[in-house]
Parts: sequence; structure tokens; C-alpha cells
Amino acid sequence: MKNDIDSLPSKEILSKWAISFDDLASHIGKSRKVIMTYFKKQTAIKDYSYTAEIHRSFYSILQSRLKRAKLLFEQLSANSPSTIEWCKVVHVNLVDYAGAIIDLQVPGYHNFAAGTGALISHNTSLTKALSGKWTDTHSEELKRGISIRLGYADATFYEYPGKESPENYGVLPEKDGVKGKVLRKVSFIDAPGHETLMTTMLSGATLLNGALLVIAANEPCPQPRTAEHLMALQIAGIKNLIVVQNKVDLVEKKRALESHVEIKKFLKDHGYETAPIVPVSANFNANIDLLIHLIQTHIPTPTHDITMPVKMYVSRSFDVNKPGTAIEKIKGGVLGGSIIQGTLATGQRVEVTPGWDGVPFIIDIFSLNIAEGSIPHALPGGLIAVGTKLDPGITSMDKLKGQIICAPGSLPKPTDRFWMEWNELPRLLGEKLPFPHMKELMVFTIGTNTLVGEVFAVKKNQLDIQLKGKMTIEKGQKVAISRRDKAAWRLAGWGEIK
Repeated sequence: MKNDIDSLPSKEILSKWAISFDDLASHIGKSRKVIMTYFKKQTAIKDYSYTAEIHRSFYSILQSRLKRAKLLFEQLSANSPSTIEWCKVVHVNLVDYAGAIIDLQVPGYHNFAAGTGALISHNTSLTKALSGKWTDTHSEELKRGISIRLGYADATFYEYPGKESPENYGVLPEKDGVKGKVLRKVSFIDAPGHETLMTTMLSGATLLNGALLVIAANEPCPQPRTAEHLMALQIAGIKNLIVVQNKVDLVEKKRALESHVEIKKFLKDHGYETAPIVPVSANFNANIDLLIHLIQTHIPTPTHDITMPVKMYVSRSFDVNKPGTAIEKIKGGVLGGSIIQGTLATGQRVEVTPGWDGVPFIIDIFSLNIAEGSIPHALPGGLIAVGTKLDPGITSMDKLKGQIICAPGSLPKPTDRFWMEWNELPRLLGEKLPFPHMKELMVFTIGTNTLVGEVFAVKKNQLDIQLKGKMTIEKGQKVAISRRDKAAWRLAGWGEIK
């Protein structure tokens, strides 16, 4: 046994099982610096108790993670389309991504991911049940089973004459032989749920008229990040909220009722006590008709002023050309987002701000598209793809995300300096951060734009911010603020532009 502990586990072994010095330090009860010293000076350490202690911790952490991975896999397997046996798993990979994500690779099957947070993949499966579209399309999203970029899907709600409520609602043109009457078209934004991706979620919230907060019935409520999501919705000014109690098919009736009580208390504590709660199973389309009924009654179509100068937030930009497309067939870049006010039409001349390096530029709208195809003009609400004659290389990979399409000269000039009022968010996960200080770097999300900035001056609860680039900012606009917390950026507060 002594020979087994003569040396510490190699860095390759630690890396293979994703066990860090911090993990060992936390388990042993010593600082990270002490653990690193053990590894650097192990040849000079004569007391075998040091290496034995680290070995014991290593195997304890390893066994704990394998046990957790197996439990998560069993939960996932119960909801998978095919029976998968644990013994067939050939590789288990732990991804440290704002909460552990277990990536299970099984020969002959698609990879599955099970997350320890309450918000991993829940909303994506719900979006698919409502719209028929799986919004995780980015390669890393498919690999990890999480939403990284904003996902989009459109759905048409139908009402079926002669049927009783809520069974008279659905998303299919025909139900049980009865042709449906179109009620309205709804655009869904599937935003990332993980705290390190909260700025992406907030950029999506800018476009919302209401929100579906998805909470899993098979997990305690609230999860820390669920509460932070609710606070993020409050920052964005979202008042119309429906809580979807998902995965009720994975729990017994007793647990479903307990979860309902937990959710009610959670909503009351955060000022959303009137928000309706609907139990669903997205994978089995259970209660989707009731959910549509609640969306119809609790998230009405808002009234927009179409006489105002146009303003559209760009939340995605992309290149629609496939590799190898002939030069004469190449299409211009596309800007995607939602019109907040005014209207757009093909041939209309608009300004894109803050533009390149803080210099706005003028473009002509070449085409307008929605899920069903091309349209001649577009009104506020819903998701619109604006075709342009811009070089598609400029718009690819979300390079123009955060821009604003507006009537020329209607918005303030881009700036890299502003004052704002600081409001701290209650910290539900980790230690409370100190008050912002001079020279501190922060991440600011305004509209759909996200930039790094530095605190230039502090005056009571007001901060003078110097951005690393330029933004188009309007007085009174709200800004979400992320701060550095150890190795990640965390949503820490919000402000109002002065």
C-alpha cells in the first residue's frame, strides 16, 4: 500500500477525471496553495500522510462523481426514447460549466447530457413541444445538451370550434378532424439558463412581451439560478409571467404537489404571486393545450406604436450561404431580431448603430423574412430576418449582434462613456461581492449589446463607466451588470442610464 502513495496522482489523471486542485483543497480542508505546494515539492516530503490524504480525497471525489453520474444517467434513461443500460456507457465526461454537466457517450445512440442545475434543457424541450422546432442547433449545444446562443422558433396558435376549453387550443392546423382557426403567431426565444451565460439570456429578454419560467418538478424549488432568472426578468421589466412545472411525468403525484407548493412560495417571495402555474410534460405534449390557453389569457399581444421611427434590436446575425456556393448566387448577410417600434419594408433605407468601431452605417433592406417565408413589410412583435447586401462575412457568427436598426439620425450617437445608478442583486449562490471599485472590469448588457467596461469613478451609488467599445445608449435605459467572481462572470446587479 505504501508504494501506491509514494507519489501523488499525476496531472493527467486529475485532468481525465476533471478533479482540480480546488476540489482536493475543499475536500481536505486546506487551501489551494497548500495543495499546489504538495504537488510541486512532493519529492521533498518525507511524511507519507500528506500523499495518503490526497489519495483518499482523490478516490472519494471520484467515487462520488461516478455515483452522481450513474444517478443522473438513470434519471435521463427513464425519459429517453430507448432503453440504455449503464454497462454500455463507454465514456463519462464531466464538464465544469456553471454547474456540472455529465456527458454520457453510448455506442449506437445519440449522446445525452444530464445537468445538476434546474435549467438545463428544460426550456428547450418545452419550446419544441410548442413550436415543433428544437432550438439547440449550435454544435456545442448539441454536444453539451444546453442552450449557449439564443434559440428561436415560431408557432401558430389555433382554436378548434366545438371543443371545450382548454382542449380547443393547439398548434396544429387540424385536431381530431376539426380545422382550427388561427388565433395568433407567437415567437419563442429559448435563452440559456446557466449563470455564466446570463448576459445572453438578458439580451433575449429585451425582446420579450412575456416569459415562461420553466421549473422541473423532480428538483427542489427554488434552485439558486432559477431565482436569479426571476430577478433578471424583473430587470428586463417582464411582468407577464407563466410558470411551467415541467417533467411531472418523472415524479409521483405527491412530489408534484409538493413541488407546486414550493413554486407558489417562491413566486410570492419575489412579487409574482399572481403568476399561474401549469404542470406539463413537454416530451409527451401533456397539458400543452392548457399552456396555450394561459398564454392567450395572460400574455396578450401588446399595442405598438407604428407611427414612431423604426427601432429594431439585432439579436443574431448570420451568413445563409452554404460552403461552395457560386459567387453569382451568394446572398447578402442577414440580421435577425425584433422590431420594438415603427415598421420596416423592403427597399427602406435604415441606419445600423453603433456600427463598425462606433461609426453607424446606412443600408437598404433587401428582403424581410419570417418562418413562413418572405413578407413585403414588417410590424413590431415577432422575430424578423432582415436580408441585406452586406458582405455575409461581416454578419456571420453573430458579428453584428447588439446592433440597432433604426431610422437614420433617430437615436443618440454611439458613446463609450456613461453614468449609471448601481443596484445590487441579492446573492443566492456564492459569497457576496464587495461594492464596485475604481478600475474594476465589468460586463454590461444594454438591449442586445454586451461590452466590457471599466469603473472610472464612484460617487455614492453612481458609477462612471468607460466602455472598451461604443454602444448606442438612451437615457433611462436599464443595463444588466456582470462582475468577475473567481473564475467566472456572474450577474451581480443592474443600473439605469443617467
